[in-house]
Amino acid sequence: MTSQNNTLARRTVLSLFALAVLVGLPTRASAQQPGSVFLSAAAPPIAPPIVSSSEVSFLPGLPSAPEVPASLYAPSAPTYTCEPLPNPYFDCDARLDPLILPQPGWVADVEVDVNLPHVSNGVHDTVTLGGVTSRLALGSAKLDWTASPRVELGYRLPDGFGEFAIAYRFLGSDGTATVTGPFVAPDGPATLTSRLAMHVADLDYASNELSICTWWMKWHVGLRGAEVFFDSRADENPAVAAGGSGIFERRMTNNYWGLGPHASLDLERRIGDSGFTIVGRLDGAILLGELEQGFFEVSTTPGVSAQTIRSNPQAVPTLNWSLGAAWRPGSCQALRVFVGYQGESWWDVGRFPSVGSDAQISSEGILLRADYNY
Repeated sequence: MTSQNNTLARRTVLSLFALAVLVGLPTRASAQQPGSVFLSAAAPPIAPPIVSSSEVSFLPGLPSAPEVPASLYAPSAPTYTCEPLPNPYFDCDARLDPLILPQPGWVADVEVDVNLPHVSNGVHDTVTLGGVTSRLALGSAKLDWTASPRVELGYRLPDGFGEFAIAYRFLGSDGTATVTGPFVAPDGPATLTSRLAMHVADLDYASNELSICTWWMKWHVGLRGAEVFFDSRADENPAVAAGGSGIFERRMTNNYWGLGPHASLDLERRIGDSGFTIVGRLDGAILLGELEQGFFEVSTTPGVSAQTIRSNPQAVPTLNWSLGAAWRPGSCQALRVFVGYQGESWWDVGRFPSVGSDAQISSEGILLRADYNY
């Protein structure tokens, strides 16, 4: 009886244990650790949220990437190109180019200065001929009145973009005088002949005319190149010279060339409604270049002469001014005629500090100018 009871009790415990194991299987599977012999099914993937086409974007102003074509044969995204401007870049504007001022286009300017140049010649040095050293200080004779032409050609851009111009000017004059002196003609009177030649070229950019109160202003900036030459020669009577120093010809030369910045300012004011205007100009430059001077003596003995040559780097400032009246005919506003007075100075054009010599060039006279805008 007792053994039957024990067997029944063991069967009951085993049945309860099996039931507990069956009930606890899901819990153990969901809480299994790595290395467990129990397996569980993988969780299904989470689908992305579906965005409705009617949903409003939070950043509508920012650019978005182009859509990827659904097929390689589909057209690619559009490309952006620079279309040509519908109108020319330089478009004439009456506010920037009023009719009362010169209009855009080619510009030609012709000037003629009728003036009297003067050379303040303090150039001197020594020359040794036949063992005898003598000093030369010839100076310059008074030069004659001369005409100095200047030609300018340029192009004026529209819309106040200014203009470009190139100009050339020439001045030449000579003169003679009778001189005596220990450094010019020690043996008796001599004929002194002096010459002057100047070549000046400018390459400038100029502004369009601007209004300052009732004045019109125009400025130029650019580059100036110049060559300046002057000389003097004293000729004595050979017979007189043979009985004295034995030198019948003495000569000095001064040649300068330089390049440097250049600037000028033009002012013009209209007189009422007439075609007349008052015009003034101030022009200046600083040239950096080379100065070369020569001193020569020729003896009465055939084939005997001597010379002294020297050179030196030199800066030469220049200044030019003019004032006068201009007139534009009513039937041709592109033409302007100017008459005035002008003055010019070139400093240190013969300066040689080691020997204390120097020279300056100045001129003044009547200025005639005509320019045409076509």
